[in-house]
Amino acid sequence: MTLLEKYEKIKKEVEAFDLEIQSDPELSAQIEKYYKGVQVLFSPITENPKIMFIGINPGAGFFNSNKENTKVKRYSPLDKFEYIGGGYRLAQQTRELFERAGLTKKVLANSVKSNCFFLATKSEKELYQFLSHLKSTNVYAKSAKWIDELVLMIHPEIIICEGKSAFKHFIKGKNCIVKLDQDVYYANWNNMDIIGYKRNFSNIVKMKSVAEKLNECINKNNFQSKIET
Repeated sequence: MTLLEKYEKIKKEVEAFDLEIQSDPELSAQIEKYYKGVQVLFSPITENPKIMFIGINPGAGFFNSNKENTKVKRYSPLDKFEYIGGGYRLAQQTRELFERAGLTKKVLANSVKSNCFFLATKSEKELYQFLSHLKSTNVYAKSAKWIDELVLMIHPEIIICEGKSAFKHFIKGKNCIVKLDQDVYYANWNNMDIIGYKRNFSNIVKMKSVAEKLNECINKNNFQSKIET
């Protein structure tokens, strides 16, 4: 089975879930003020990239950028990673992080990005308010299943969790030993290094320490690859 065929299974489940919550009149009315759509990936999908980014959930950028306030409905991979040339703050910060870690633009361009939750909201606070209305749908269990399946089929060398919340949500329920050094979180799961950094809005806190940890993981993985070959 190809990567896209595996991905199609997740895509169909997410589409069905979105239809489920939208077709329930009572539920739809409760979540309308929070719900800004669904987006699974912010990049193309590739197998075994060096880096995969995992945030907490999509923001309201798409919703805010059009006059009709159209909700995002992106279930398929994108043609280009949104951080390449993206003008918003987190994209700029990520490009700076890669420069400090000595990584090329090509590595960033070939990275994959998704989120712990695929449901878009204006803020993380509104995400949790939104999710509180969806408890009957098992949204937490389904979301954890989807991101885990996505990560395992992509199997990056390194996962960068974009914020403390994203890191804690992603490692929840996994048999990981978490280390915290210089405000940088680290764990390992299924031979994938997981780095989590703290954020101040869209700014990466202790970027120098994050870049050093990223560089350490890159060098370790390169060294392992040389041994294996």
